[in-house]
Amino acid sequence: MAKALEGVRILDMTHVQSGPTCTQLLAWFGADVIKVERPGVGDATRGQLQDIPNVDSLYFTMLNHNKRSLTLNTKNAKGKEIFAKLIKHCDVMVENFAPGAIDRMGFPWEKIQEINPRMIYASVKGFGPGPFEDCKVYENVAQCTGGSASTTGELDGFPMVTGAQIGDSGTGLNLAFGISTALFHREKSGRGQRITCSMQDGVLNLCRVKLRDQQRLAHGPLTEYPQYPNGEFGEATPRSGNASGGGQPGWIVRCKGWETDPDAYSYVITQAAAFPALAKAIGHEDWLEDPEWSTPEARLPKLDKVFEEMRSGLRPRPSSRLWTSSIHSTSPAVLSSV
Repeated sequence: MAKALEGVRILDMTHVQSGPTCTQLLAWFGADVIKVERPGVGDATRGQLQDIPNVDSLYFTMLNHNKRSLTLNTKNAKGKEIFAKLIKHCDVMVENFAPGAIDRMGFPWEKIQEINPRMIYASVKGFGPGPFEDCKVYENVAQCTGGSASTTGELDGFPMVTGAQIGDSGTGLNLAFGISTALFHREKSGRGQRITCSMQDGVLNLCRVKLRDQQRLAHGPLTEYPQYPNGEFGEATPRSGNASGGGQPGWIVRCKGWETDPDAYSYVITQAAAFPALAKAIGHEDWLEDPEWSTPEARLPKLDKVFEEMRSGLRPRPSSRLWTSSIHSTSPAVLSSV
């Protein structure tokens, strides 16, 4: 397999997760990544959540296994000299320190440009320009300030963060894309660029369907949300439990073994095209001729009844093959296992 970034050298000044996610992606595409770590300590994740004593943690290796490492003290004169040489001979520098940390080392963007005009200097920060730009941010803070947590959770419950690392790893993905486009631009211009990705902005971008719903809410209730028509809508996009969020009613249903297996569930989307097969499968073929059930508009106020009948009308099967013979063959993208 051709490595698109072969010959590109990355000066990796990152730690923990967001920055290392970015540089790991670049390494997978062929870049030579030189990870700089603190003398005597290294990346903080080397020792975090260790499952084997005195061995680098899985947390560290899963994000840094395809890189070279060295330790460097950039606070003394010799360390600064070596750091300047690394800047001169690398194509990209990536960092996710606290705001201003690289400047305080004595290497602001202007000096980096003097040392290497072709250098691409890329950073992960918590916030973009504004009143919070000097604040540090971690994964769950990014999910809260980026709006994700406010729309996640049970209908009548409190906000919840997701287990997916959309703040850290999601922003690392964005930064890798920014670096790739900057490298492409450098082929034309011959000069580097300064790139910054905000974790708040990265999470906000992933919440775009909720932003869509926020705009729609100004013109009336969101009919595909489980709060409609019997609940109330406030001024903000509400939490919606396991509703699909895509305009098609969906929910989690139990599978065989749910009594003892916390993950024995599947997600069902009751698309209009799939509903005839679903109604037959749960013993409600009569719904297809009943105007109280036969159209999506008629079913919206009774979705809780639909999913309740689904739970009681079907014999639970293993989640990996739930209803594949009775429904999936007649309608695309009906089910996906959780």
